[in-house]
Amino acid sequence: MAVGRQLSKYLCIYESLTDFIRRESSETERYLPSERELGLQYGADRLTVRKALDILVRDGLIEKRPGKGTVILPVAEHEAGTAVSRSVAFVLPRGTHSVDRITEPFNAGLFYLIGKELEARGRHLLYATVESDESLPESILGSAAGGIIFVSQIPERTLGETRRHGIPAVLINRLSDHFPMILEDRYRGFRSVLDHVFESGHRRILFINGVAGHFTTETCRDAFSCFMSEHDGLKGKMLPSGWNYESGKAAMAEILGDGGFHPTAVCACNDMVALGAMAAAKEAGIGVPDEMSFAGFDDSEQCTRCTPRLSTVNVNSGLIARIAVDTLFSIITQGNPGPVRTVVPTRFVPRESIRILK
Repeated sequence: MAVGRQLSKYLCIYESLTDFIRRESSETERYLPSERELGLQYGADRLTVRKALDILVRDGLIEKRPGKGTVILPVAEHEAGTAVSRSVAFVLPRGTHSVDRITEPFNAGLFYLIGKELEARGRHLLYATVESDESLPESILGSAAGGIIFVSQIPERTLGETRRHGIPAVLINRLSDHFPMILEDRYRGFRSVLDHVFESGHRRILFINGVAGHFTTETCRDAFSCFMSEHDGLKGKMLPSGWNYESGKAAMAEILGDGGFHPTAVCACNDMVALGAMAAAKEAGIGVPDEMSFAGFDDSEQCTRCTPRLSTVNVNSGLIARIAVDTLFSIITQGNPGPVRTVVPTRFVPRESIRILK
């Protein structure tokens, strides 16, 4: 089951068109294809295309002109326009991992929720990415963005540039020695999963973790290591992986093909990895949850669209968004308080994917 592969199609279109506009920027007047043509190009309906275009209008990158079409604004105009000057940048690292993409479920939901919080304050959200060895994008520096919300493992060089330019910034799920941080309580959240699995009678546990170096990955690794050391008679294994559905399938296929370790419970770093692993188990003829149980993290909407419904951890993205925006506006008015950490509680959500063995 290809759960979530077409998640937030309008954000895929938005990201693609943003890259195109900034890569091919020109002072001459140019137009985007019509909504119908873009729909054919991206395999989407006109409503989906229109949602992507509406964000580009808010970003000051395009303008809809009746009777003429959608014009791409010249660089000087969309980098110095008043609309963009009232924006806040939502910045992800541009990596090879899906967790660093706007279409990843957690990021897509957070982008939407932060956008709603800013809309109530008369601001709007501008999306940007940074390379691993890149300083702040010119699109942010030239736009006079009122602040930046960094998400995930943003490069140190980017954060250093932000400090030098004196731009107010908040970090989400990224540690820093200089900026305020909004961190989900990953440790307790993952321990709640492991404790529930243990209390349900499982003694052979596989943990499929994410990419090394991320706050979420390292925190879950520590939680798993402590959990294993606290219980006798457990057989556990931690397997590194990516962050998406396909990497979850691949990790599960590796375990099943090895033949040396057969878990009764599989815990994953996020929901999409868990769903991919669960699909691989089903394809191998393993009953879920009768023979193998599964749990994820994030409580994305895909958790209730699969069979059985996936046990997971709710991270309260709405609260993260609200605190991030409140913190950013506090910095704008009162200055940077330094590396203050705000830890947002998480909540385990048990569903049918975990079988009670005793």
